[in-house]
Amino acid sequence: MSFHEPKLTTIPFVDMMINAGERQLRSRDFLRVTVPRIVPASGACESIDTLFEVGVGGDINWFKNGASRAYMAQTGQLYLESLLGQGGFAKIYCVGPSGRAEPEVDTRHLTEFEMIEIEFRGGFEELLSEIESFITSLVQAVKSVPEFERSRYGLPQDLSHLEHHSSIFPKLEYNDAINELGLEWGDDISSSQEKLLITNHGGGPILIVRFPNPESERMQKLFAQKKDNLAIKFFNMLPDENDPEYVLSADCIVPFGGECVGSAARIWKLEEFRDRLFNSLMFKNLKAKDPNAEAGFAWYLQMLKDFPSVPHAGCGFGMSRIFQYLMAETDITKVVTFPSNRERMY
Repeated sequence: MSFHEPKLTTIPFVDMMINAGERQLRSRDFLRVTVPRIVPASGACESIDTLFEVGVGGDINWFKNGASRAYMAQTGQLYLESLLGQGGFAKIYCVGPSGRAEPEVDTRHLTEFEMIEIEFRGGFEELLSEIESFITSLVQAVKSVPEFERSRYGLPQDLSHLEHHSSIFPKLEYNDAINELGLEWGDDISSSQEKLLITNHGGGPILIVRFPNPESERMQKLFAQKKDNLAIKFFNMLPDENDPEYVLSADCIVPFGGECVGSAARIWKLEEFRDRLFNSLMFKNLKAKDPNAEAGFAWYLQMLKDFPSVPHAGCGFGMSRIFQYLMAETDITKVVTFPSNRERMY
């Protein structure tokens, strides 16, 4: 394995940004929680194929607590959600790595990256505001760096790319986005198409809202046809009561980095959560890979039973892609200290 020098110039910048992000959350009364990073299947996102399995001496069934497989966490979401009902906390967050077995070796993907995740008692519109305020706080932190100190943080001398930043982001309905792009209903939006939307809507961050409901009859038909490139999202998203064909979810896309936040109002009732989980494409794919996958969610289902939850929402901030936006950098490997991918492991 060849030696790769760490990106030392990113250290002051990343430190400044993580601190700024945490200050913003604490100013809004969020409490930090440490969540597990070696987890059962409940620590997965929608893409089962990018799970890193964890074992000892080649034994992937090393853990003997009823969940046959263990994985490197992709998200701490369900751990945060479980505390909203159990502990009565109103706002909580976690900071930590997300492990993704991304096959691509490119300028957009890493096998490990920093995430800041939040969950709070509240609704969808509040969630959009939290996303806007968090990213705006980082932009303000960058803009506050004097010009003569920008090189110390690896920042470009010219920060004109941030002039397009508004504290209120344009909201673009998924339907409007695909119509603008000439896509079919149910299609995912590619990185190149994200760039076009940004250009067409002011040049700054955009929130694409109300994605197709993966449990809707219309989406299920697309799954049955095994159509590629579908806008498949995590199962735990609250359907829009005004139109259940869609869910109360949003992706934030930013210049240079593309999609950097996935978010949704959550399903919080036990029976609805159970039904949606076990009928989801994510779970069906996981079950084919791990016959005992159901055991990986048993702890959360028990928590919902013992400590009924409340209406809530949350998101995960992919910090590296936000860093790309702040630094006007198209290559994600240049904005983190130890950029790891399938060809590079430190």
